[in-house]
Amino acid sequence: MKRLSFIFLAYLIAIEATGEDSIPLSIDLPEITVCGERYLRTADGFNVIPQKEQTRYSSSGYELLRNLMIPGVSVNVQKGEIKALGGATTVFIDGLPADEREIRQLRPSDVLKVQYMDAPTGKYAGNGTVINFVLKKRDTGGYVAMDALQRAGYRAGDYNLAAKLYRNTTQFTLFTGADWKDIRGMENTRHEKILFPGTPVTRDYATDRSTSRHNSQYAQIRIRDKNDNRTLRATLNFVRDAVPQNFTSSTLLYGGFQQEIPPLKSASNSISRNFKYSLGLSGTFNLQHAQFIETSASATILRNHYDYSYSENDNGINSSTLEDYYILTANITYGLKFDRDNSFVLKVSELHNVSSADYISSDRSWQHLWSSETICFCEYMHPLWGKASVRVSPGLSAQFYRLHGKDKIKHIGPRLQLAFTMQPTRKQFIQLLAFYGNSFPQLSMMSTAQQQVDMFQIKRGNPDLKQTGIARMMMAYGIGIGKINLQAAGIYNGAWKLPLAGYYFENGMLIQSFLANGEWRQLDASVSATWVPSTAFNLQGSAGYLYNGYFKAARTSAGCWKGSLNAAWYIGAFAINAHVETPVKTVGYDLVTTRTPWQYGMSASWSIKSLRIEAGTENPFSRHPYYRQTLHTPEYTYSNSSYSPVNRTSAYVKISWSVDFGKKAHRDSRNIDRSISTGVIRAH
Repeated sequence: MKRLSFIFLAYLIAIEATGEDSIPLSIDLPEITVCGERYLRTADGFNVIPQKEQTRYSSSGYELLRNLMIPGVSVNVQKGEIKALGGATTVFIDGLPADEREIRQLRPSDVLKVQYMDAPTGKYAGNGTVINFVLKKRDTGGYVAMDALQRAGYRAGDYNLAAKLYRNTTQFTLFTGADWKDIRGMENTRHEKILFPGTPVTRDYATDRSTSRHNSQYAQIRIRDKNDNRTLRATLNFVRDAVPQNFTSSTLLYGGFQQEIPPLKSASNSISRNFKYSLGLSGTFNLQHAQFIETSASATILRNHYDYSYSENDNGINSSTLEDYYILTANITYGLKFDRDNSFVLKVSELHNVSSADYISSDRSWQHLWSSETICFCEYMHPLWGKASVRVSPGLSAQFYRLHGKDKIKHIGPRLQLAFTMQPTRKQFIQLLAFYGNSFPQLSMMSTAQQQVDMFQIKRGNPDLKQTGIARMMMAYGIGIGKINLQAAGIYNGAWKLPLAGYYFENGMLIQSFLANGEWRQLDASVSATWVPSTAFNLQGSAGYLYNGYFKAARTSAGCWKGSLNAAWYIGAFAINAHVETPVKTVGYDLVTTRTPWQYGMSASWSIKSLRIEAGTENPFSRHPYYRQTLHTPEYTYSNSSYSPVNRTSAYVKISWSVDFGKKAHRDSRNIDRSISTGVIRAH
């Protein structure tokens, strides 16, 4: 299920930080215990030091974070999702941006503390919320580690090897691994209505057979040299990601024609092969008088292949796309701390993308698109009365992009964030936040190329999309009462001139493109509670209401009550975790309303010395949990029920083993972004 409103919010308001593994000047008020003895409140969030039981009975970064049960933070271990204050959270390991794989492979025993920032400052300024795993530091020795995860219920595996060596002030790190999935038996029942003027057409699909296969491999080499005054780093990454088959065959029944059409056999298949090579260089320099400068630059080259085919009996569609995609990033951050905990940060970021794609089909086209975004902002933080702080972050963004054959488009706009944090008593805090900013669409939305999906549908971009304005307001309150910690939050998110899915007719075909003047409103109210009656049992629950609405260019909305519950028991050498999450109803900028099924499961882990074994199950009593999707527009409507073995009863076993040599060394983070960027319009 695509929770597109959450993903798009993160895309709009996040500023990508590409720093490395040292942590620069910390800007916070003196630490004061709040919300119980487990959490240390700072000016920008919490510092949480894992307890012995929480570390011993965790086998990944996700499990450790779940066991910490930070108020307001929800963790889905199986899906690799971390959310806080109504949206996705940006995760770092030792100040490095971390992806899902790195968090899964993180060893809890190497974590010194976890920083949760609901009001990020310093190098993290510009993100919505931030979680940073701070690792233990060592100067000598090294390690070799291996882990393997195997699933049952659907075929999948994940295997990794890591090695690290210290030599004086220089560290050498190698990571490599592979994963695969082979999923069969997916089901999809779909009813569509294409409202052609005068002659509406209906289509009913029922899946006969489906197969989806995926595999990827990666490798990273990093060299770091560090002394008391500076840290220099170089990182080289390689990622291969392939989908050799994504096949579905269905029985198709047409309606609405004057002459009855007998049932047809339809089939679709998509194949992709992607290669990514990247080089990153960065440096952190500690200056006199409580100052620092952090710089980073990276270059990424991607080669993307995408093939698509669709057929109905003897009629077929075939297309092939080859794309070269280039990404250049540069960042510089300057920080200064004054007397009495006043501080100042200045940050400049540049992101440059170039996509050159050749679309080969019945309508061949070549697309060349470049975009550039420069963001500059400063942040001033001032403590008040010894119990509060105020942050002011004004900024400016300059955005330029051009599609070959079109005029260059430019947008320059202001950005502003205001935050107020107060701790009226030892176990309470209040936070108020307001944000105003802007962003521009993804490259694939602005392409003039088109991909034919089937006999009646074509996907096409819109080069006339506009700059999107975004706003966010939040109020949060937290209190600790005995062994219970509570947090309540109310959040409003809004966007205007937002790209929304739109449909129109052209030459007897239904065209799916993007409308330029959409508006989005989201309200998210929630209460989260953590109960820690003893070191052997922890419980966390949350409840709230979520509303998403899209207006102006299109009108659709969805609202729902939501809730979740997580529990952890620690028994001798074993740990047992259980979780449950209620269904959620959301609508995204594709205007599709999605209702998820119940999600629940449990896991158990056992460890001895350097060997750890973990087993778990998801949805143990669900044979066919369905996702329900609906779309209603004046030109096109559908209702869809989809099922995948990934969501039914399944189990997994994970085995981890490591060996240290010399003095015990901390496990470095794997700073590998395995996502594949592209500007290609995909039909499937």
